[in-house]
Amino acid sequence: MQIEETRSGDILILRPQGRLDAVSSPALQDNALGHVDAGATSLVLDMEKVEYLSSAGLRVVLMAAKRLRESGGRLVVCSLHGIVLEVFGMSGFDKIIETAPDQAAALATFS
Repeated sequence: MQIEETRSGDILILRPQGRLDAVSSPALQDNALGHVDAGATSLVLDMEKVEYLSSAGLRVVLMAAKRLRESGGRLVVCSLHGIVLEVFGMSGFDKIIETAPDQAAALATFS
């Protein structure tokens, strides 16, 4: 799995690409939690290029959100679409994880 990293001020933006499943989710987990452990408190997870999301991928999203909350930070997930959006909704994650329609909207929530 490739994970593009960018910043907008103090906000870290992670853009994973491909499938987020049992095989690839450890890479995102290590990346996201590594940044949180290093002091990141504002994280946008842009899912535009994610084509599949399994329960293992959902677990990583939940872990990152929980770890950020514990340190006074926030996670916003954006650009959910297709089957990824369906999985997010069916699992109820859209009720417990903050979402935005696109990256610009996600970044605006930190203003």
